[in-house]
Amino acid sequence: MKPNVLHLSTLHRGDDSRMVLKMAVSTALRYPTTVLATPPLNSDTSITFLPIPYESSLLKRLLFVHPQVLWHSLRVRADIVHVHAPEALPIALLNQWLGSKVIFDAYENMAKQLDGKQINNGRLFRWFFRLFDRIARRKFYFIFAEDSYLESYTDVQKPSIVLHNFPDLSLFPSSAPSTTGGPPAFFYLGQISKARCLDVMIEASRLLRKEYPDFRWHIFGKPGFDLRSFEEIEQLPGYEEVKENLIFHGHTPAPEAYRTGAGCLGGVALLRPIGDFPGSYPSKIFEYMALGLPVVTSNFPLYQSVVEENECGFCIDPTDAEQLYESLKILIEQPAVRTQMGERGKRAVRQRYNWAYEQQRLLDFYERILQN
Repeated sequence: MKPNVLHLSTLHRGDDSRMVLKMAVSTALRYPTTVLATPPLNSDTSITFLPIPYESSLLKRLLFVHPQVLWHSLRVRADIVHVHAPEALPIALLNQWLGSKVIFDAYENMAKQLDGKQINNGRLFRWFFRLFDRIARRKFYFIFAEDSYLESYTDVQKPSIVLHNFPDLSLFPSSAPSTTGGPPAFFYLGQISKARCLDVMIEASRLLRKEYPDFRWHIFGKPGFDLRSFEEIEQLPGYEEVKENLIFHGHTPAPEAYRTGAGCLGGVALLRPIGDFPGSYPSKIFEYMALGLPVVTSNFPLYQSVVEENECGFCIDPTDAEQLYESLKILIEQPAVRTQMGERGKRAVRQRYNWAYEQQRLLDFYERILQN
């Protein structure tokens, strides 16, 4: 009988790009796989979904989601429990005591990120995280999303692996819609926050609007990190002046967002030099490249090693709205440059920065764990 796998989280949706569309879809190729999440439309039929409500509030998750996740995990009794949320580590620990092998998938370097978070960052939460993080380092296997996390996790006792969050090319549209004929449009996909330079994007939009009053910026994602709601976004300086140009789509399944992004002129992935941002790839860089879009990102050496070396976009000071404005203006006014950058980025993703190679390494890591 084949070993079974449980992907366990208390805060992810059933359409999450890493937990479900990459990790769970990959493990289902070899093992019976269950995901604790509400299944998305057109969900992968090889995966068993056990519906769990999505709650943005930590208190509501503790009261209503954690008990359900614990109950389902004890019923499934998986050979491997792949946990995707730091707050779910106590549940994972109980599963380990009952005989499961546990993998902690570290998406963020929480030890560095905690100082910048304004949500779920009280003293009790910090103590809680650090306690179970120490336990996890002794008892769990680890998957890291970035090489830089290894500097913070030098004391992990069991085998670990770095699996980059590169795009799964099967999720992207096979052909791009025409970018001519309509107003110029740009693309943003990810968490919406000042840490990710929304205020800089608004100021650059104000400058761009003077010359291109009908331009559009498609922004996919939800507020987080340092902006709690769309109402807080509306209070940012300059927002009123450009609100007609900014189209906030909210949380949207990645493949659906890609279809809109494919018709844009470029993608923006600016992050401020805080926390672990300078040492971590923003996955959106590679998603934009996979769509054939030029990338505008921060001038951190790690990002430059991808964007500048592949000549597929611009690396700028993430706090300088004037530089962002100038980059967007080039993408509007120089279609030949835009096309060449997009083609070079798409080629680099197909040759190097894609999920296919990471998927095989994931399955090999599972085999290593099962034999350990």
